[in-house]
Amino acid sequence: MQRRTLVGAALAALAGDAAIVSAQTFPVQPIHIVVPFPPGGGTDALARAIQEPMQRSLGGTIIIDNKGGGGGNIAHEFVAKQPADGHWTIVSSNNLVLYPYIVAKLGYDPKTAFVPIGFIAKQESVLVGSADAPWPNLAAIIAAAKAAPGSVQYGTAGLTTPMHLSTEQFAMLNGLKLTHVPFRGTGPLVTDLLGGHIKLGMSSITSVAPQIAAGKLKPYAMASLERSSVAPDIPIFKELGAGDVDGTIVYALLAPAGTPQVAIARLNAAVNDAVSTPDGKEDLRKRGFVAMGGTPQQLGDWLKTQAAIWVPVLQAAGIKPE
Repeated sequence: MQRRTLVGAALAALAGDAAIVSAQTFPVQPIHIVVPFPPGGGTDALARAIQEPMQRSLGGTIIIDNKGGGGGNIAHEFVAKQPADGHWTIVSSNNLVLYPYIVAKLGYDPKTAFVPIGFIAKQESVLVGSADAPWPNLAAIIAAAKAAPGSVQYGTAGLTTPMHLSTEQFAMLNGLKLTHVPFRGTGPLVTDLLGGHIKLGMSSITSVAPQIAAGKLKPYAMASLERSSVAPDIPIFKELGAGDVDGTIVYALLAPAGTPQVAIARLNAAVNDAVSTPDGKEDLRKRGFVAMGGTPQQLGDWLKTQAAIWVPVLQAAGIKPE
């Protein structure tokens, strides 16, 4: 009995030492931040903005991996199946909880496949038109959509992205039938808008601010509940009589379920360090983002509220699992 007690105590001590060592040595290999969209969009820009500050905080290498498609679902499924050791993370947003409502056969459960690390930043969405778009203003878009339901097409970064949801919210509030054209990210959408291949799109403000400033894209309305500090001259939908349309994109960092708390704590601290300094906040502001930060618990609580807000929009749009 004495021998067993001594062995048990020794093993417990070793386990405690292992925990201490893991806290001191993490990360032991490059950390991957997976971006669910191709390069060139707002999510990609944000990941690259926090890459260097997080590397300094963690004392390790961070690799940005772009895996577009499925409105972000492909990347989420990929990360959900990676080792839960703290070296795999994903930049996620408002639409994570909605994948079960659009994908008939998911290879993971969004409610249980991830653990929250922390908020990164947020930004507004804006409805824009190509330079040769036929509508001079939002009222003209509404009139055209009412005159010929389904004739007005709009592009977004993909199904159930905040840009898609907010445009359908606009349609629902104004009794419109619009036709959605999903792209594999904001970058390809902007390319087609600039080329005039699609005339209307809802995009993150980050991805189109330079083109708006250059007169290459027409801004119709900002999908937010108040005017944007990034683009204060663009009116919001409500000011134009089109209701409370909110396409605010909230970006957060997640890890596969089972990731050790030691790793979560270090990653959370690194994210907060990256977005909370004056230099970090200013860098994000210049890129079109508002810095956030916070605890894993705050992020987890927020994620639980999203389905109740957006499932009715999916239902009004007639979107079903495929």
